[in-house]
Amino acid sequence: MRWCFVYHDPQPSSEGWTLPRGFAEALKAEGVQLWSYPFKDPSHVRLPSCDELRQQEVTVLLVFYAGRSLELEAELLRIRKETNLIIVNELGDEPQTRQLNAVRVQLSDICLSPDANSSLHWRQLGSHCVWFTHWADTKTFYPIADQKARKPYFVVTTMGRRKYDRILRLILRKKYVNQRCIGLENAVFFSSGKIAFQYARWNEITRRLFESAACGCCILTNQLPEKTRVAEIFPPNFAAIYYTNLFSLLYKLIILALSPDFCKNCASNGQRIVLKSHTESARAKQLVQLLQLIQLNKALSL
Repeated sequence: MRWCFVYHDPQPSSEGWTLPRGFAEALKAEGVQLWSYPFKDPSHVRLPSCDELRQQEVTVLLVFYAGRSLELEAELLRIRKETNLIIVNELGDEPQTRQLNAVRVQLSDICLSPDANSSLHWRQLGSHCVWFTHWADTKTFYPIADQKARKPYFVVTTMGRRKYDRILRLILRKKYVNQRCIGLENAVFFSSGKIAFQYARWNEITRRLFESAACGCCILTNQLPEKTRVAEIFPPNFAAIYYTNLFSLLYKLIILALSPDFCKNCASNGQRIVLKSHTESARAKQLVQLLQLIQLNKALSL
């Protein structure tokens, strides 16, 4: 089974971690023969020729891209018309990018959406779309022993200047840190905090829930709509704490501060859930199984 993996990489010459690079390694670990084909500029995308794809004996074209690229769509249309490849599109940051994905959905044999409601939306329109929610890459997001032992910060976040940031700074002072992290800095940062705070502006399940939980943080995030199915992944008051407004947030912080064992248990439960079912390896296995089923169905229909 040989796949061509197409993804956006604005710095292809760097050796740092990116989500597609981490996922590529997970696919290889599952036995996939992978031809990685990154593109730097979404406005100038050129995919392999159909002859090259045949010569490489590629059977699956996997595309990771968040947003819309007319050039990418044109290249996928060319390949759709001239080959029998199975085309798989990962739909990036849905639900907020859903309106940008219509063309790629139509050009795909199967789509992968991180948003449960978006995957339902595309299925209702007749497309084969699977809920393929976020994950934590455990080579980048993992607990660091020294930091885990002392955890000097009560609340940590990487959300930037979003809602509630100012009030948390005022109340928690030096026990609250809001800091942008790159690559392996994430493991050190999240391992230094007891609680990982998140505010999802689009009412979406964010990747940071999985990543911070993998590092051993207790998740504290805003209550999301039932259609996101987040409670199926992180049950309330068991693997995550949910707040509804400012007063609810302050109340939950007081509870967590006064109940350190409760906080630790939520962190442990969330971490166990992520490491069991929501890692790069788990998603790679899920995708390989999906593709094996599709290839089997195609073979039986001949």
